[in-house]
Amino acid sequence: MIERRIRLRRSADVKRVYDEGKSWAHPLLVLIVRPNELGFSRVGVTASRKVGGAVERNRVKRLLREAARLLYPEFETRGWDVMLIARPRLVEVNEAEVERALLSLLDRAGL
Repeated sequence: MIERRIRLRRSADVKRVYDEGKSWAHPLLVLIVRPNELGFSRVGVTASRKVGGAVERNRVKRLLREAARLLYPEFETRGWDVMLIARPRLVEVNEAEVERALLSLLDRAGL
């Protein structure tokens, strides 16, 4: 079976989400969404150096990807490009808190 959960990787696609998307903020992360015409959603994750060193950035990106994977059925079929941006406080929390934060942002965004 082909995996439909596609990561948003092309820089042009990411730039389009930043430029044309709508954003919602939480103390742990920022959510930016933009509709696409693909019929399925794509998720991109980013963490700047403000979050910490490479180890911390990679850890928070793994946490965000896992939370998005678990919540993907909530928004998969509507066709959204989603960017998740880690904030520095994300380093201090566990998986459950990340999932709650993402779910809260998805609810606020209407996804």
